[in-house]
Amino acid sequence: MSRLLPLASLALAAAAVQTPGAPRATATPGPAPARGLAFALSLEGSGRALASGPYLLKVPGGGGPLRLELSRLAVEGARLRGEARLVNGSGILLAGLALDFESASATRRDAPGRGSTPPAPLALREPLALGELLPGESTPYVPFDLSPVPVGDDVVLSTLLGFVSGISVEPPLGVEGAAGPVALDTDRSGRLYVAAGVAGSVLRMVPGSAGSPSEAARASSAPTGVALRRRNGDLLVSTGGSAIEVHRPGRRRPSLLEAGRPVRSVRVDGKGILRAASGNAVLAFDEAKPGPALQLGPDASDVLSFDADARGDLFAVVREGETRRLVVAGPSGPAPVAAKRGAGSDALSAPSACRFDGEGALWVAATPGDPEASLLARFGPDGIPLAALPRLGLALLLGKDEEAAVPSVVDLAPGPDRRLYVLLADGTVFAVRPF
Repeated sequence: MSRLLPLASLALAAAAVQTPGAPRATATPGPAPARGLAFALSLEGSGRALASGPYLLKVPGGGGPLRLELSRLAVEGARLRGEARLVNGSGILLAGLALDFESASATRRDAPGRGSTPPAPLALREPLALGELLPGESTPYVPFDLSPVPVGDDVVLSTLLGFVSGISVEPPLGVEGAAGPVALDTDRSGRLYVAAGVAGSVLRMVPGSAGSPSEAARASSAPTGVALRRRNGDLLVSTGGSAIEVHRPGRRRPSLLEAGRPVRSVRVDGKGILRAASGNAVLAFDEAKPGPALQLGPDASDVLSFDADARGDLFAVVREGETRRLVVAGPSGPAPVAAKRGAGSDALSAPSACRFDGEGALWVAATPGDPEASLLARFGPDGIPLAALPRLGLALLLGKDEEAAVPSVVDLAPGPDRRLYVLLADGTVFAVRPF
């Protein structure tokens, strides 16, 4: 059975809500995140549909296609009406499915050589929100209405480019021995490093392998954070004290990196810079020397999660009492991260973790109360919501009832092939990939 989300939740063109003078929630410069799986619909000048599918779309990590079917296509004036549905043959859960159109171009009779006109922007008033699909499920047919479509006596052919976007969710795996998981990181090969607070160790495992996790490091006390220096394999572990343990390959005992203040969690960014969260602040290290603490909240607050983009701009989830918010550091101090409205923007109301992926997009995990609220969301440049996984999607993945409680997200870590790994409070890890 398909599960439909409100169409209004995907209004991508709504105005941004932003504090005056506050920095934008801007992702790192680089290639723009892909808009989705593309398809093309062709129409004759009279409006008769040509090459209207079905379309077999390749889903990242899927063992089969996502089938797009368009039906009841009709053109009235410059308006195209029709219905669309998706059939999930990928073999994995797909979440946050949405369909939209991107551009239209026309081949005109009077054009030299009958060349096509440059593509013009084209979009539905609201993208079609098609919800979540388990393997083998299909959505009902959902009507759409699109204009202006270039048709008429002077047009030979119209080509409409559309796309289907969403998140592919790979099967979950339980990390044996990861009692009380607190943090997650990955290496260049995609191996996972899970810090287990109760076990007092960092476990290393290869996703999809049949073997049990191995112990990558034994901390002096219960770990509170873990980060990997990918250039040399150093494993950095925080334990709540002022010294960060540095576990080096081939050495039996860790060396100590003194932070000068209690450290809750650690991160190593893409440039190899080590940062540590301590109370309401984050400090960056210059090799073995900690820099000044950058405050991201009031004295009574705590930094729960943080990450830096490729420019070094720092984003953090800050808890103050019962309130949690995502902030970005700026010249005049921390400011709330602003995002445009759309699927996933509600994650900013109850954030629990944040992380940048290899494309510079910002992932935000949340603790939603409503089954259809976002548990995980991805944001592009200027805070544009790109995709979201609702709590309902995670319940489906774990085989739980739609209204059942699901474990909270503990930490996030980017992996190879556009994967983002998600660590849950029960020691389960799963990977998502945007498309």
